[in-house]
Amino acid sequence: MKKLLLILATMLIATQFATATPGCYWVFFRDKTNTSFNPYEYFDAKAIERRQKLGLSLYDITDYPLNGGYVDAVSALSEEVVGESRWFNAVGIMAESANIERIKALPFVSRVVEIAGEMVVASYAGMVDEENDETYDIEMLKPELLPQLVRMQGEKFAENNIDGKGVRIAVFDGGFPNVDKHEIFSHLRDNNQIIKTWNFPNKKEYVYSWSSHGTMTLSCIAGVYQTSSKVQKLGLATGAEFLLARTEVNPEPFKEEIWWTQAMEWADQNGADIISSSLGYGKERYYTRDMDGTSHVAKAANMAARKGMLVFNSMGNEADDNSWTVLITPADADSVISVGGIDDSLNKYRHIDFSSYGPTADGRRKPNVVAFGHAYVANPKGGMTMAYGTSFSCPLAAGFGACAWQTKRDLTAMQMMEEIEKSGDIYPYFDYALGYGVPQASYFVDGGKKTVEPTFEFEKSDNTLKIKCQQFDENTEIFYNLMREDGRLHSYEHLDAKGNAVISIDNMDFYPNYTINVYYHGYVGSYKNEGKKEGDIVYVRPPKTQMTGATKIISRNENQSKREFGKPKRHHLLLQMNAGFAGVKTFEGSTNKQKSTFSALVGVQWDACKRYHLGAGIGMGFDDYRGTSLDGNIIATPAMPGVRDLIKERFRTSNLNIELFQRVTLAHGGLLHNGLTWDLGVFGMWNFEDRYVQVWQAAITDNYRKSRIINKNYDFINPFQWGVKTAITYDIVSVYAKLRISDLLNPSLYPGTYNDFMKLEIGMQIILPL
Repeated sequence: MKKLLLILATMLIATQFATATPGCYWVFFRDKTNTSFNPYEYFDAKAIERRQKLGLSLYDITDYPLNGGYVDAVSALSEEVVGESRWFNAVGIMAESANIERIKALPFVSRVVEIAGEMVVASYAGMVDEENDETYDIEMLKPELLPQLVRMQGEKFAENNIDGKGVRIAVFDGGFPNVDKHEIFSHLRDNNQIIKTWNFPNKKEYVYSWSSHGTMTLSCIAGVYQTSSKVQKLGLATGAEFLLARTEVNPEPFKEEIWWTQAMEWADQNGADIISSSLGYGKERYYTRDMDGTSHVAKAANMAARKGMLVFNSMGNEADDNSWTVLITPADADSVISVGGIDDSLNKYRHIDFSSYGPTADGRRKPNVVAFGHAYVANPKGGMTMAYGTSFSCPLAAGFGACAWQTKRDLTAMQMMEEIEKSGDIYPYFDYALGYGVPQASYFVDGGKKTVEPTFEFEKSDNTLKIKCQQFDENTEIFYNLMREDGRLHSYEHLDAKGNAVISIDNMDFYPNYTINVYYHGYVGSYKNEGKKEGDIVYVRPPKTQMTGATKIISRNENQSKREFGKPKRHHLLLQMNAGFAGVKTFEGSTNKQKSTFSALVGVQWDACKRYHLGAGIGMGFDDYRGTSLDGNIIATPAMPGVRDLIKERFRTSNLNIELFQRVTLAHGGLLHNGLTWDLGVFGMWNFEDRYVQVWQAAITDNYRKSRIINKNYDFINPFQWGVKTAITYDIVSVYAKLRISDLLNPSLYPGTYNDFMKLEIGMQIILPL
């Protein structure tokens, strides 16, 4: 009973220690009393111009500063003030949980919200070419345009000298190394197009270091690669002005949400028209059910739109991650242009495998548009390379947006958002993989879309609807969806139509009042199914589709979305392997002291929240002990005077291990995205077998040696042992330490020679979530 109480006390102390570490919080105030505001001192002239154009008040209370007394009072109870938000009348802080309770009790505090995650870049890990790459066949293209721009009909903008001039774009990222030196950005430097920069983590202007991700995303908006023989644009908005904000640190577990919100307000203050953010929150902080536009960053993005800015954000790269699959926030904000990715082809139309799917958790349509998810980008070391990710489809679309807005500067941000959607090459068709498709410059330059002749026809026969396609070429994609009356999609499919393809949708009686929307070879058509009669009972079933002359590429339905936005996974299996070595003296009076261990455990880990987890494991292991003169002394050999034998012993115990532990996530990241974690817990061990003893009698000469093996059990080893264990893990590899408290409390277990038996073990372990 005493041992059990001591184990529970150890776990309680560990829990208190873990929760006592400072956390990151938003503290929201009730009012802004006793504050004053001068918009003409605070705002850039372009910000004032934007507000006047929209008819917004220059004295909106959301732009007023925070009450300094409130901030000071909260600061006195905080470890650190990370930043302030005027828009939300809040301050971001680091504080211990005990002080948070005191802060909540302050009369001017309305609420406190914990921040427990990190912003991540939306590039596809491990898929960036580090060497310059100019292998793409561009003979068929205009010399100044790369394929990623041709796919958006960028030549239409180029021919009409439309390059985003007069539009100011704010780019948020983790750093912009060498943008102040790189040849791809020389035109921005020469023409003073970088208006301002700010490093929010370091609270200074310098941003030209740290993550190369920002250098690559900026190049997809405004990069120009020049050689002696050609000039190539990586982005369309080469004439725009820029604000560069560093908002992300890797690894930084808590603060990016504050910095990202501050960057939004900074961009607004300095006259930004467009925000390009290839960042977002996903599984590191939230559950899929939270992707409903209610996160703080989603609210900040919507506030930016309300103040007249057009926000572009990456959808994320979660489609091939079975634990997530869907979009990240703030791509779930309703006023954000969320950008997905397609393959880098001018002939085929393919959703790129990793690009996250819509809809939002509350069923709203996402993505809005798509662009290349494999694009040419600036290599921070010089020249160009290629990279994967919706991180690059987003700035490609943002550069397009700047050029499109240049043609229609009288439109508001929300009107422009709608126009960009309408310019999509598959509009008005929509699905959760492609949105409205790739935006097209001809829509803005030529005054809308041209009329397209029908490329397929509907034929209804009995309970089957046939979509009969005309033949154009051997590889023409056909997309279709089944849409409910409320606009939500029941299901959708992407097919390769080869020849005169026919798609037959059976059981149409199960889809009353549904609309079937089809895109094929530039034409969009719809078929409204007959509604049910009064009194009819209708059971909606998954569609049964038959195809002739077509191959399925993607098939998704609402049941998948229900699973993806279902209850979060609260536990997972883990496989743990330990290998250690004694960290203190092993045997009294012995030399060559060592103890090696190995164990393999299978366990379960429960998610209490995104930062805090509880786990248990059980498994088998063995301890291997070695020493000199354990059971005897150094012996003189009569046959060889002056030469003595040494007795060396080695024995191994087999044991059953049980661990109980708590895990705190300190930072996210790593190849397998397991991040930096700290474990603290207790273990119990039953030594159920002492396998063998080896005794060598070796003379201290080179020409004499003999050995023998003795199998026996040792009664000096305590069969029941327990103690505490701690580990620091990054991704799957960790360093751990185990202390056997049972031996410390019972020194009499090892009398005489063995009273200093091994008590501390240190080593490495591998933890594999299954």
